[in-house]
Amino acid sequence: MRLFLFLLCCPVAIPIFAQQPSESETRIRLNRHFFEIAAEDTASHVYDKLVSFSADSTKLERIFTREGQVQRVVMTQPPREEYYERVTDQYNEYHELEWRKTENLHNGKFLTVYYFDGKVVGQVLSDSTTLYHVARNGESEPTQQNFNDFEPQIAVPTAEWHEFLFDNLRLSTGIRTDQPQIFWIAILVDEHGMAEQIEWANPLGGNPKVAKQYLRVVRLWGNNYTPALDSFGNPVAKWLMIPFRVERAMRGTTKPIMIYSDFN
Repeated sequence: MRLFLFLLCCPVAIPIFAQQPSESETRIRLNRHFFEIAAEDTASHVYDKLVSFSADSTKLERIFTREGQVQRVVMTQPPREEYYERVTDQYNEYHELEWRKTENLHNGKFLTVYYFDGKVVGQVLSDSTTLYHVARNGESEPTQQNFNDFEPQIAVPTAEWHEFLFDNLRLSTGIRTDQPQIFWIAILVDEHGMAEQIEWANPLGGNPKVAKQYLRVVRLWGNNYTPALDSFGNPVAKWLMIPFRVERAMRGTTKPIMIYSDFN
């Protein structure tokens, strides 16, 4: 398999398997979408997160299943003038590196490399939110495209999706927030492009009445999705995460609520 010249040749995983969470460390409870939940929310509790900092202020987040098996490790370097790096390693149930995503948080560019049996089988390089270089197992050259098909997609142009949202959302103009709030709606898109499940992914501290409206309009959208493809080109079920943003109303506007932020 020939992939991009900038390919990371082999996975160099952060050595975290011997670092199991100790009873003295504070555990942050997470749901299955890796968002923090309330301590009393036992029904949504899927993972535990431990956070630590190194001497140079590098942030390390280790995420474990409730049985203590490592699931994800996130390392965020201190920001620099032009580069603000975050590296996320995702592991499977056999303690093998499943994928690694390296991001520049200053501009949103990223490189994700996918592994199978310790070998690279696919990768995505994002130059921008509208240009991706995608390569899969067996392909000799990457494909340039305006979407990342390793992730599920809304199966219409962005402008059409935006128009649908504006036409169907019913949010009160009385909604005010001191700080912008983002409501993440998670949609489990199956291998046929059908929405199996739709739920509010980050309920901690959010307004349930606002989230209810976002859920309503996403359900109204129906099953108009394109499934994700794995590293071998097979359609697979995967969660699509869509953020909706609420801001303080601006004077003189008829639409005080900003309802959408690009999900790519």
